[in-house]
Amino acid sequence: MAKVYVVRTGQTTWETQERVESTAGAPLTAQGKRTVQATAERLTKESIGAIYAGTGEAELQTARLLAKALDLKVRKNQDLREIDYGLWQGLTVEEIKRRQPKVLKQWNDDPSSVRPPGGETIQEARGRLIAALRGIIKHRKNGPALFVLRPIAAALVRCTFEVGRIESLWNYVAPDFNWCMYELDADLLERVVEPAG
Repeated sequence: MAKVYVVRTGQTTWETQERVESTAGAPLTAQGKRTVQATAERLTKESIGAIYAGTGEAELQTARLLAKALDLKVRKNQDLREIDYGLWQGLTVEEIKRRQPKVLKQWNDDPSSVRPPGGETIQEARGRLIAALRGIIKHRKNGPALFVLRPIAAALVRCTFEVGRIESLWNYVAPDFNWCMYELDADLLERVVEPAG
């Protein structure tokens, strides 16, 4: 069994403006930092062996705050980044609604049927994330791994581990979610690496 922790990044400045994050990310707000520090306090009771994060600003800020509390190093992995929203990056939800109302409605109704203009699909993001997690988990030798992920990335991982399908994605995008732990067996890891179709 492999023990895996999934931690969502703290609130960012762009989230407060209802902007779609870029892959580079935005900095954490003061509230975001407080939430991460509270999460870090709870995680000090766990036996975590390593922290992995994407290279976006929110992922790295969150990971560094956790690493300081847990006395660990942050290991960067580009494949742990948030979904690439392409031309939607930096726009507010209202701006997307004005420019592409039908596409935004379709995204809200069935995100697996939409590719944000110039971005990646949910299936592509899921395949990238799960393959990265599987590779890291498979080669971990020194204690459980903790993964710092942006909201959609965290939701994709969680719904994959829990139900195996991405149709339930929006049920896992909860603003009050901070972290969770999974115990995964080798069979589950083999099954979930397959990209959703």
